[in-house]
Amino acid sequence: MTQTFFSKLDSEEKKSRLSQVATTRVKVTTWIKGKKEKLEFQAVSFLKDRCELSVEGPKPPYLPKQKILCTFEFRGMSFFAEVTFEVSSSETFLFQFSGELYKSERRASFRLLMFPIYKVWAEFFLNEVYDGGKVVNLKTKQNQTGMFKDFLKLVDDQKTGEPPKLKIRIQDLSTSGMSLHIGEVESRYFVKDEFFENVDLRFPDEVIQIPKTKVVYVVNYISSDVNLKTYKVGLHFEDIPIILDDRLGKKINDLLRQIDFNKDFENLIK
Repeated sequence: MTQTFFSKLDSEEKKSRLSQVATTRVKVTTWIKGKKEKLEFQAVSFLKDRCELSVEGPKPPYLPKQKILCTFEFRGMSFFAEVTFEVSSSETFLFQFSGELYKSERRASFRLLMFPIYKVWAEFFLNEVYDGGKVVNLKTKQNQTGMFKDFLKLVDDQKTGEPPKLKIRIQDLSTSGMSLHIGEVESRYFVKDEFFENVDLRFPDEVIQIPKTKVVYVVNYISSDVNLKTYKVGLHFEDIPIILDDRLGKKINDLLRQIDFNKDFENLIK
């Protein structure tokens, strides 16, 4: 199941990203809504006060103050905006980003399959407490004594009265979300359109905490064990700050560069 997400950057994130685009002279593609013809420009400089990007390229058919659409790629992500086209007194082409700037993940090239090569875990803080004899569901106030032993297998050692954590190995990961495979016991914690706060992505050498994560789907998954009921869960990272977005993107890029295809084959034939 594939779903495209567009996340809106706030004002400061937008200016920071456009400044980086200008500094690294990123290519910007433009077109008129509904038209197939596209023109490519190169970012040159960014005027933060006016939120105005100066670009170089072919003389376009656009008129001053005309609204056009644009997109550019930066650090494995695609960005989109509606901008106002202008021409300065020095005949420089300008894109005014007075509206929103959106980012969308390039899933095909920036999605990393974690399992079985990488042991990376997601840790969820649950809205439940263990009182020493039973598990109490705080939403329903019902005791889940029948699942007590199974529950203990899922959570780390916790001090009595503290919220337990659910630890699940990540199947694939991107800068906008992740997917998990879970069993029937874990499935009661994942409800479509509900949120988790402060989810830890635990890599072998560091932990990256995601402030807000949304459950976007829970679907049946066919396991090799026909007697075991399993599910695939898709989660989206909501409103991720630009600094955290860059940090997670760098981590995924580092892992992509470290992929050992011989190891892939070894895992395949195990």
